Amino acid sequence: MSSKFKPITLNDKPLFDGFFRKHPQKISEYTFTNLFCWRRMWNYRYAVIDGHLIVESDEKQGPAFYPPVGPDPAGMIKALSKEYPDWHFSMVEEDVALKLKDSFLVRKDEDQRDYVYLTEDLRALPGTKYSVKRNFIRRCQQHNPEVCALSDERVREFIEMQERWCDEHKCLSNNQLTSEDDAIKQLLTNHKKLGVLGVCVTINGQLEAFALGEPINPSTYIEHFEKASVKYDGLYQFVLHEFAKSIPPQFKFLNREQDLGVAGLRKAKLSWHPVGYVEKYSLLPSASD
Repeated sequence: MSSKFKPITLNDKPLFDGFFRKHPQKISEYTFTNLFCWRRMWNYRYAVIDGHLIVESDEKQGPAFYPPVGPDPAGMIKALSKEYPDWHFSMVEEDVALKLKDSFLVRKDEDQRDYVYLTEDLRALPGTKYSVKRNFIRRCQQHNPEVCALSDERVREFIEMQERWCDEHKCLSNNQLTSEDDAIKQLLTNHKKLGVLGVCVTINGQLEAFALGEPINPSTYIEHFEKASVKYDGLYQFVLHEFAKSIPPQFKFLNREQDLGVAGLRKAKLSWHPVGYVEKYSLLPSASD
């Protein structure tokens, strides 16, 4: 870990947001909310170097940098690699990775690519390709679900629903789910300061599903988390549909993040018919360097 870098705190949000506004990003990792909420799992730290925002993380393969945010990310990657020759770069977008294919070993990370959908498709569920989703939603509607929104008054209900979900899925025996639980609670506790919006669903007076997200760039909204009780058939389909309906109309696309190589998650994300992906690459030190 470099001494130049410091931990991410809520007070850093204006700095990060300023960089992301000036240099719009596509990868799901690059919202302040994502970095703040997952900071404990990945030990995120940051620095501003030569006009670029640099984020470092602890990964299984060793210390890594995320792609620099600034006017010349490829040039900054080359500069950082000279100072930190044993580090690698992860979550690098395709256009930057291809510029550096002669200087690094470039590896495509299929498990990390983000799924991108037309927001209007998930609002309208048009045509035969969405007929199964419409059927699931009709099943859920038989339970008279009521749609609500994240608010200070409902935070406790969101957290209680997340805790029930964790009990159902045995989060304590799964490190990834334990970290996700922490990230969700970080988001809910700080939702106003983070600027995150949320849709919730109650059935028989109890909150049984939620989806949480925010804008990531001028044309794209991102869904950070989506949870639903296993008690009600079609509830996941219903909450995503309602979340899409809540997204302001200027956001043409919805990024629903990656599948992490989990077969069931991959199948579920593909079933909603993505129109594209945000491909990500790792850049590894070249053996010839």
